[in-house]
Amino acid sequence: MKTLQILAIGLAVLMAGGEIARRAGTPTFIPLALDELAVAAALLWAAWRARHDETPPMIAAWAGYCGLVAGLLAENADYLIHGREKSGAVFYTVTLALMLLVGVWAVTRGLNLARRRR
Repeated sequence: MKTLQILAIGLAVLMAGGEIARRAGTPTFIPLALDELAVAAALLWAAWRARHDETPPMIAAWAGYCGLVAGLLAENADYLIHGREKSGAVFYTVTLALMLLVGVWAVTRGLNLARRRR
């Protein structure tokens, strides 16, 4: 559980920090950054709740993270699949695919921990 907590805190800080740095000062900050900030908040909350060996919040937060990253991956991969121009499309697609793998691993790990505790 400790690994999931540390990973959740680290990715939440990176995700929120990246979105704030990317969109701060723009008029569309709130609508465009809200999803990443909400998932980051869920990961931080789940890591805090995991102090008491509560796995359901951790599983739910990581599943939400996976949903967000899968959507972003599909959006970025679309540029590569259809041959449209986008600066950094390959980098973002590969990075998002790796992020999704981390998220799926975390959900699987959380489910295994929950099964063992029953």
